[in-house]
Amino acid sequence: MKVKFWGVRGSIPTPGPQTMEVGGNTSCVEVRTDDNQLLIFDAGTGIRLLGLSLMEEGFDKGGRVGHIFFSHTHWDHIQGFPFFAPAFVKGKAHFPTLKSPGGEEEPELSNTFNLYGAKRVFEKLENTLRGQMEYQYFPVSLDQMGATINFHEIQDNPIKIGENRIIPGRLNHPNGALGYRIENAKGDKVVVYATDTEHYYGGDLDPHVLALAKNADIFIYDSQYTPEEYLGDPANQKRSKIGWGHSTWREGVLLSKAAGVKQYILFHHDPSHSDKFLFEMEKQVQRHFSNSRIAYEGLEIIL
Repeated sequence: MKVKFWGVRGSIPTPGPQTMEVGGNTSCVEVRTDDNQLLIFDAGTGIRLLGLSLMEEGFDKGGRVGHIFFSHTHWDHIQGFPFFAPAFVKGKAHFPTLKSPGGEEEPELSNTFNLYGAKRVFEKLENTLRGQMEYQYFPVSLDQMGATINFHEIQDNPIKIGENRIIPGRLNHPNGALGYRIENAKGDKVVVYATDTEHYYGGDLDPHVLALAKNADIFIYDSQYTPEEYLGDPANQKRSKIGWGHSTWREGVLLSKAAGVKQYILFHHDPSHSDKFLFEMEKQVQRHFSNSRIAYEGLEIIL
């Protein structure tokens, strides 16, 4: 099983010289399972680069399948989807001899992407993605993308993809969010994606996150704030972040220890945190939980 990070920022993309090492793209993580299933978690701006990589490995020919799991539909987790190149690859449809203007034959089959999101009473994942591609915001509509796109509203039950189980879990975030536990067939390789969640103020560990993270090999956790940033300092006009829907590295350490996590990955970096700041934070965290590291664009972990 391989995990690769394509976008690691939270809230808004942060390009610039101060973020070049860690990266400035928003949330997108690829998991490639042992049976070669493509699982993508969130479609922030990082999914554009993932899409270009997939085109180089055969998605440009069509007929490929992928699965995209959304934690929620806040802007930084969906804004890259309209730029996801494999979703524009369509098949020959009813014209088996049709050729492109360049003379190349068009793909036999379109790519297929299954999109998963939480069930909502007043909102659907499809409506949100379709809305951000309306003409006022984007020149191409969702229906014009070309690939076969299937929407799935997630219930509480595990999802079986190939030989793997994907288990959703509720997170503590404004308007709700989902975390995901990915298990291989034997259950001896476990990756957990738990971003955009706020710990419970007062000391109790979130039982939903604990259940997702139990004995995980890789625990990707929302660590947007330092404990000091989270609490704030009114005397120095530093506003607290309580209630904003994000957590701290200290909470990540506590959860990792309690859940028996093997490796803790700090994720969803704050837009104000430079590379220097994040690498210093990583050293601080490692004093409390040695097998921990910050997520950065291009990081690959093999299980």
